[in-house]
Amino acid sequence: MAFELRDWNRNVIKQGDYRCLFNVARSDEVNSSPRYYGFMNDEGAYIIQAITTSSGIKIYKYYVQPPEKKANFDTDWSNRASLTYVEYYNLV
Repeated sequence: MAFELRDWNRNVIKQGDYRCLFNVARSDEVNSSPRYYGFMNDEGAYIIQAITTSSGIKIYKYYVQPPEKKANFDTDWSNRASLTYVEYYNLV
């Protein structure tokens, strides 16, 4: 599982590029809702995705962290239930 992100402001990608690929690094599928997936790119930036289900509708929201904060991935993953998630268009 992976997804591509276009980052015109270069918040989570290296200088000289506008697109980056995030690959899955962690997953938590113990519960049916919420489920969590942690994605990381080659620069160390990461995104945690939370998928909740309400009345049969799946809602996908995201938490993003730029490369300079990459040392926080393990901490953020441990605290994934308490992070603030946003819609995809608000990622960067």
